[in-house]
Amino acid sequence: MVETPFQQRIWTALTDHTICMVSTIVSGRIRTRPMSGHVDREEHRILFVTHSHTGPVEELDATQTASIALSDENHNFYATIECHAERLDDHQLIKSIWSPLVGAWFPNGPDDPDVTLLALSPVSAEIWDGPSSAVVIAFKLATAKILGRTPDLGVNTTIDMR
Repeated sequence: MVETPFQQRIWTALTDHTICMVSTIVSGRIRTRPMSGHVDREEHRILFVTHSHTGPVEELDATQTASIALSDENHNFYATIECHAERLDDHQLIKSIWSPLVGAWFPNGPDDPDVTLLALSPVSAEIWDGPSSAVVIAFKLATAKILGRTPDLGVNTTIDMR
């Protein structure tokens, strides 16, 4: 399948900004936390090393849905991504994506029995994509005010990520 420019933009932002906000639903309430992810585009997923007995893998409800929020202020690009979520107990995969950042949370290394993966596969995304130049934004705001119009500050749309 050929990716759309917006899909490519999301994958690029996820690759460039590995720490994002991951949300799950716990007892009807939203729980959001920052997590460091590893983009696995070949398998259409973002992998998060996490604890196997606490945290987001224990919070997955019957819908197995989670979301990611990401922010790229330098390019005025923001997205919320609805994902199918699942736990993966794949120690070879854990070892292949292990990093010093992950090691800070798991000092016993990738063979720690409390280490597992949360795999999030994007289903849909809402994006806000605007001009990245402060000068362009100021010009558009001023022009809209003078003309009595709503400023055109970019795109807000929902896209299919499958």
